[in-house]
Amino acid sequence: MNSYRTINRALAGVAFLVTFITYAMTLQPSVPFWDCGEFSAAATWQQVPHPPGAPLWLIIGRVFQLLIPSNDPGWSLNLFSAFCSAVTAGLVYLIVVQAIERWKPFREGGGIASYLGTFGGGLIGTLAFTFSDTQWFNSVESEVYAGGTTLIALLMWLIMVWDSKHDKPGHERYLLLIAYVCWLAIGIHLL
Repeated sequence: MNSYRTINRALAGVAFLVTFITYAMTLQPSVPFWDCGEFSAAATWQQVPHPPGAPLWLIIGRVFQLLIPSNDPGWSLNLFSAFCSAVTAGLVYLIVVQAIERWKPFREGGGIASYLGTFGGGLIGTLAFTFSDTQWFNSVESEVYAGGTTLIALLMWLIMVWDSKHDKPGHERYLLLIAYVCWLAIGIHLL
């Protein structure tokens, strides 16, 4: 079980890296058209964009701009979107693997062949999500959808973790964390 968990986490990291490198290589070089310029300016000067706003996105985006110095603040915020989407890809991998595990649970003693299909399915699902047009388009520009998708994936993963531990003591902490992430999501986008 230990090697299963290690390989699973390593492949989630691979999904993150492949996604981040892909999006970073195809990143918008500066401020794209439409709302992206507004979000870049609002994050840089900590102002209010069009209603309903995105205060959490702008605060975290500004921190990211300060951590990743660049001559173009729009590029830094675009990179933040790519980072959020890479985190989403890692979470999507974990979600797909857990979904496959519910259908066909892992059994020890079968060797790598016993979980090759599970990990392969997780990677195929994640890469299909990563290279989908809508996800890619929203991941290379400074839009709130990348952060919103990250929180949706985090919620789905937390729900699946809670479901696997719902009969154990302390499972309520997952429900509280799920509620907390739901409220945080309002500060990014009203999905």
